[in-house]
Amino acid sequence: MDDRNGADAPRGPRPLIVGAWVFGALAAAGALLGPVWWLLAPDRAEGTALGEGEVFTGTSEALFAGEGTFVLVTALAGLLSGYAVYMVQFPLARRRPRDLRLWCLLAGFLGSAAGTLLTWRIGMLLDTPLHTALARAQAGDEVTVGLHLDATAFLVAWPFVFVLQYALLDLISMVRRDLPGVPRRARAAAASPDTPWSGPSPVGEGPDPLAR
Repeated sequence: MDDRNGADAPRGPRPLIVGAWVFGALAAAGALLGPVWWLLAPDRAEGTALGEGEVFTGTSEALFAGEGTFVLVTALAGLLSGYAVYMVQFPLARRRPRDLRLWCLLAGFLGSAAGTLLTWRIGMLLDTPLHTALARAQAGDEVTVGLHLDATAFLVAWPFVFVLQYALLDLISMVRRDLPGVPRRARAAAASPDTPWSGPSPVGEGPDPLAR
């Protein structure tokens, strides 16, 4: 890495461009994972319509399995995306040194949130016929329940795992002293805070009056 271009790298739109790419990539991944969730989810739960779009399913395993599949898919996406977003900064830093870690973290978090929302909505959209049939069913009719999430707290799985993976990789890089985009001199100074002062003496020239 060229130290000359590290801390003095030209300020410009590059962080915004990289952040936009990260956000767009994760959002697009979320759109692709919607059909994946729909395909991997087990057989749909059966229930009794209560009218006005409500349904009673009891403790159906199929219903919980669909939600569990969503959590597994999005958590795995968070693990992989956290790794990919952090590691892609190394080739970017070799081309033009610049510390993009905070920008990538923020863009990745927002992209993960957008991605998990798209996974949820697209997966439900693919079961639109089942949702429509439930909305039209009369009370007492037996219906098949389409994909949905009873607990929207499951939506935090992807952003949470993304941040956790990203922070873990950043900690490893700090220990190894190879932070992406951070100049070698800055890493050395941060790693050895006890380095003797090489500038002018604060007490001027001559013998140190405090020395014995």
